[in-house]
Amino acid sequence: MTSNEAAAFIPLFPKKHIPPVLSSIYQASVTLRKKTANDREDWITRRLYFRLIRIPTFRDGPLDIRLQPEIVFHDSDADSPAGRIDLLVSCGHGYEVYFAIEAKRLRVRLSNGRLDSGSDKYVNNGMMRFVTGQYAPFMEAGAMLGYVFDGKTNLARSAVNKYVKSKAKELRLKPPKQLMRSHVLPGMPLDETRHDSRKRA
Repeated sequence: MTSNEAAAFIPLFPKKHIPPVLSSIYQASVTLRKKTANDREDWITRRLYFRLIRIPTFRDGPLDIRLQPEIVFHDSDADSPAGRIDLLVSCGHGYEVYFAIEAKRLRVRLSNGRLDSGSDKYVNNGMMRFVTGQYAPFMEAGAMLGYVFDGKTNLARSAVNKYVKSKAKELRLKPPKQLMRSHVLPGMPLDETRHDSRKRA
């Protein structure tokens, strides 16, 4: 059975749940701060998760949020996971029905003093994993979360957008082929991109 054939039998993560998920993450991240100059994204995500599970949407249901669950290969003989998603939100509709959130560090000052924008990892090791189907292969929506280490969110957004546009073909971007303000939560400082998901493996 191909991925497209399998997807025909798997429901999508309900769109009605996406706004409360995103707004909860935004709410929980407002007071989130790095502890060291090179704080690992796993550590930050764990602190974010601690805040999220105390928000009523996740504390009381109907949504369940999990920290860094393994993604199982579709090959039943595989001995290692296909990866780990930083945060995964399920809604009781089955194992394959979830909203995935992948986190990356942006604008990190390295030990040699160089500023790493993080845009390449955000795109190649984050967004691309949704596009290829490594993460959420049967879903139409997922989210990226950027931890901006120096607080300069406008510069971080600009750098990510520049890199996204340079990778438009690989990302299978739909017009306008760049970051645009979110239609899911208009008025909030959130961006979105749209991709052609028909060609995923």
